[in-house]
Amino acid sequence: MARNNANARIRRKVAEILFDEGSMTRSEMSSRLLSMNEFRILPNDSSLTAMLCKNAQIVIEGWEWVQVTDGVKVKNAVYKINDEIIKSREDLLYTLPVSSMTRSQKERAIVCPSCRQRRIIKDRWSDCLVCQRK
Repeated sequence: MARNNANARIRRKVAEILFDEGSMTRSEMSSRLLSMNEFRILPNDSSLTAMLCKNAQIVIEGWEWVQVTDGVKVKNAVYKINDEIIKSREDLLYTLPVSSMTRSQKERAIVCPSCRQRRIIKDRWSDCLVCQRK
């Protein structure tokens, strides 16, 4: 399996975890992914942070002080699902970035006339879900 495919699977799973379990820090997310035993290779901390920050489905809720092994406290971001756009689990599919889609989802995705992003759009919609809720 290609690494980018694994990253897409991780990005989809991270959004599902945040929707189901609520906000959490990068280290909590890493622990959660590790406990699931679904992935052979997990991203390092900086890669996971990049995945969280670059996903439009996820926003930073705030900051939390975390103590590291040597007693020094560091400030970590607390991530949550963007609840202004995503109201139900089904909305995760319609707000998925093209980099996180499966091959079959990419085939179904079309360009939104408003924002020019490739998204899965229901037949009765004129714009993507992100444009409708902004």
